[in-house]
Amino acid sequence: MSSNTPSSGVPINTYCAVVGGANVDLLGVPNQSLQTHTSNPGRVTSSPGGVARNIAENLVRLGENCWLIAPLGADANGAWLQQDCERLGINVSGLITMAGQTTSTYLSIVDKTGDMQVAIADMSLIDQFGSRHLQPYLTQLKAANIVVLDANLAPHCWTFLSQNLASQKLFVDPVSVVKAQRIKPFLACIHSLKPNLTEAQAMADINLGPNPDNEQLSQLAQWFRQQGVQHVYLSLGPRGVLYAGPEQQFIMAAKTAIATDKIINSNGAGDAMMAALCAGWIQGLAAPERVAWGLACAHIAMLSEATINPQLTPSLLQRVLKEHPCQITYLP
Repeated sequence: MSSNTPSSGVPINTYCAVVGGANVDLLGVPNQSLQTHTSNPGRVTSSPGGVARNIAENLVRLGENCWLIAPLGADANGAWLQQDCERLGINVSGLITMAGQTTSTYLSIVDKTGDMQVAIADMSLIDQFGSRHLQPYLTQLKAANIVVLDANLAPHCWTFLSQNLASQKLFVDPVSVVKAQRIKPFLACIHSLKPNLTEAQAMADINLGPNPDNEQLSQLAQWFRQQGVQHVYLSLGPRGVLYAGPEQQFIMAAKTAIATDKIINSNGAGDAMMAALCAGWIQGLAAPERVAWGLACAHIAMLSEATINPQLTPSLLQRVLKEHPCQITYLP
């Protein structure tokens, strides 16, 4: 899956570049209902993680060539992450080991239904990742089919990338409510944005309450379009995705929602959706097909204890699309 690289350092084949966080994920799952302020019998597992790294893994599992540009600590976890990326077929030329630093770690606790209850993100490493680390990879970034960014990147990285990749298609995942504020000054530079409802309301400084109607959701998505974002994919959880683009606006959702007792871990659903939206764009799919891919990959992700479902393949994606069809509601 990884492409050949000539002496210029630029892959010969079409590829995407992903820039952002790579870390170790620690996941705690209780055996019974989660109880606060006490110890819960259960299982703790570790796996490679980080929004950018997760998106990259999903992309190569979907058959795309992918560069990952991310900082690693000079420790055993960093070495493990690099080896795992190599095993998967991710191009690791852009993984940068930072001397004297420890690799980022993300600890999350889910309830017995798989929904995250609390998490702690130790991501201080990426705040030290800056333009001097990115400068050597500008050629690769400019030559990529698309560039995917996660909002873990520090503001000075966003300034550098927006100034140097003005003509590039930037696909952005806001990551969280707090991190989403980092990208607000750069919305006009973004080609495609995938916020969830909470992140979108925070960026737009709008409070629509817990159950906004379709008209309110449409207005929220159009706010991002007015800021210069070309394609908005507003993730609505069980309600699906609202897409707003240059030619159409619609809400798409699975005709039958995934049963809650089938959900093992929802942590990786957003990263899987983002990767599918990117892969769909690279493959030249129309907006409804891209969103259907995103919903299907999110579905697949939630069926796995690991953040990335190791069973994900293009053939499994096509099977889920057939077995779990979507319904679409076009909006004015």
